Amino acid sequence: MHNLIGTWRLIDWTVTMRNGRVTHPFGGKARGLITYTDEGRMVATLMKSDRAVMGTRSFNEATALDRASAAAGFNSYAGTYEIIGDHVHHHVELSLFPDWVGATQVRHIEWNHNEDGTTDLTLLDLGIGSDRPTVMRLRWHRVTEERT
Repeated sequence: MHNLIGTWRLIDWTVTMRNGRVTHPFGGKARGLITYTDEGRMVATLMKSDRAVMGTRSFNEATALDRASAAAGFNSYAGTYEIIGDHVHHHVELSLFPDWVGATQVRHIEWNHNEDGTTDLTLLDLGIGSDRPTVMRLRWHRVTEERT
């Protein structure tokens, strides 16, 4: 197994529905970074790349509608992690989504070998939602191995 340690840049994010339909969160305009440290810490940040500028000096100065719109195009969480078999368990301490705080997000790990000799990381969330089995797939490329 490859080492998760380091920072990874999101290169693809898909959600496959039960009926086989594939969607791209944030309208296919997602950007993101995920970092794993030697100390067992992790942070994941995802955003819609074309969020509207608010035109204020701070988040608090924006209108409630602008803040809600900005938050709807953003997700972030952080905490500790552990690898168990071919899964990484993210133990969430901080999150934009309050329901995740204190919970564990489990992701299946896949490694994808590229023709240029680099290896991408794919994290899968199998079975999103209790009433609709879907698969969320996020493919990441190691930042230190950025393709030119």
